[in-house]
Amino acid sequence: MRKVGIITDSAADLPPEVLQEQKIKEIPLKITFGREIFRDGIDLSPAEFYNKMEESTEMPTISSPSAREFLEAFERLKEEGYDGAVCIIASNNIVKVFNAACEARDLALPFPVMVVESHAATMNQGFLVLEAARAADQGFAIGEIVERLWQIRPHIRFWGVVSVLHFMVRACKISKGSAFMRALFNVKPIITIDEEGAVDSVDKVRSFQQGMAYLLREIEKETSRDGKLHVAVLHAGEKEKAESLLEEISSRHDCFEKYLCDLTPAIGSFTGPGVAGVSYYIEK
Repeated sequence: MRKVGIITDSAADLPPEVLQEQKIKEIPLKITFGREIFRDGIDLSPAEFYNKMEESTEMPTISSPSAREFLEAFERLKEEGYDGAVCIIASNNIVKVFNAACEARDLALPFPVMVVESHAATMNQGFLVLEAARAADQGFAIGEIVERLWQIRPHIRFWGVVSVLHFMVRACKISKGSAFMRALFNVKPIITIDEEGAVDSVDKVRSFQQGMAYLLREIEKETSRDGKLHVAVLHAGEKEKAESLLEEISSRHDCFEKYLCDLTPAIGSFTGPGVAGVSYYIEK
């Protein structure tokens, strides 16, 4: 039996069947629209979240589970016979989960828990969680699992193209009448997750198709190196385009593993719907 339990939050975007197969416990983030509060993926699916964004006059906020929820998850692992746990959470620059997880870690003593702030979200975080689960299956100790995560984390990339800028304008409170915004609405931003674990706009293209070509070129740069390609295509209300992108990637590359996932509301709360992106890394 695996001795180290693996826990994450719902920003990791791992499909439910993968969570079950890999014996990963997921704690849902909280989504607030006005006075309504939902548990991510339980009370509100990603599709429902993006539909609600389009219908609502208020921008949503994403917040952390409570320390109690983390503690209950740690206690369940102890009851199930695990010797300890690794808890891999979203970047504190995307959603502030770290303090709650650490408070629960301290309350769980003497059951040992190591909290790892992924400096990521979506499947960048998800791939770290999967790597932790595989290392735990191989009998790695807690410290060895975390060391492995820090080895691969710098190599995981995320790129996305945003086709609808209305929500980013609302989130940033930029004047719609400004010359900057008039120019901005003629382009599609390319976003990434930077080294500090923040979502950043790093480039722009003129069309969604150019954005898809941009993502494919970035993957090509990585696949020039030998190794196994792990890839996930993410989308916010762009399932057909995401499926087409994944099909194109699969036709060009031999993928060790591949996923099609909804983009976490932790990122979608800034971008809104109309996003397609890709998380990937080369395992040497």
